[in-house]
Amino acid sequence: MSARGLLPFVLVLGLTATRAAGPTITIDTGSPLGKVSPLFYGLMTEEINHAYDGGLYAELVRNRAFLDDTAAPAHWSLVQADGSSATMALDPKEPLNTTIGTSLRLDVGQASAGHAAGISNEGYWGIPVRPDTRYRASFYARAAEGFTGPVAVSIQNDDGRTIYATTSVTGLTSTWKQYEVTLQTGKVPPTTKARYALTVDRPATVWFSLVSLFPPTFKDQPNGFRPDIMQMMVDMKPKFLRFPGGNYLEGDQIADRFEWKRRLGRWRIVPGTWLHGLTARPTASASTNSCSGART
Repeated sequence: MSARGLLPFVLVLGLTATRAAGPTITIDTGSPLGKVSPLFYGLMTEEINHAYDGGLYAELVRNRAFLDDTAAPAHWSLVQADGSSATMALDPKEPLNTTIGTSLRLDVGQASAGHAAGISNEGYWGIPVRPDTRYRASFYARAAEGFTGPVAVSIQNDDGRTIYATTSVTGLTSTWKQYEVTLQTGKVPPTTKARYALTVDRPATVWFSLVSLFPPTFKDQPNGFRPDIMQMMVDMKPKFLRFPGGNYLEGDQIADRFEWKRRLGRWRIVPGTWLHGLTARPTASASTNSCSGART
């Protein structure tokens, strides 16, 4: 742009800045400071159709913090073998912390060895099972007085008759504590129609929060990505990554606008906005495309 062509542009900016009582911006398009290659390609990711939850993010548990629905534990079901009985309900009176303000209360009225009762998660269209694979399982729990466990942690088929991997934890107390275990499958047939279950073999009242199950992740990173999708993105050799895509900065309202600086830190306790399963929506009115938490 010539100096003659630049003048009206500067005047418009100057007039606009005067009305707004702000600074003046001058852009000289005739003096570029650098060149951008026409082959400068990149990628955009956006939380649409489970691009993150159930997609790039490797977490297998759906609604792990029990915050997807304020009325019922969405994507969770009771496990009740013959001769056992139990109920479950969301419990806002027993929150894990100020960020995750609802837990799941499990009341087992009757259960015994071989006749367990508990809860299960359906995952994203089923929990995928692969042979000779290690899964990282974790959850927060507290129990009513008198129950210390065990809590069986397993990946099983839909009716619970086939167990692909299992272990157990003990030592539950009346205060919240995180429990972490490893589930290892053997020479099992691969399937995508499994469930993730937490069960007990005796009467008990147990609260659960932030229940998680991870398969192997990209470069074995904790809280990481699916290896196949991430490797595909890496192989594209993008020069940049646009995140989160679209225009989400303003949020649905000022209260839930995207404040990225507040999302840095431990994903278990930071206030939520991105990525959805990680913690929680900041308000009940948040968009269905909004996600929760922050990743470190």
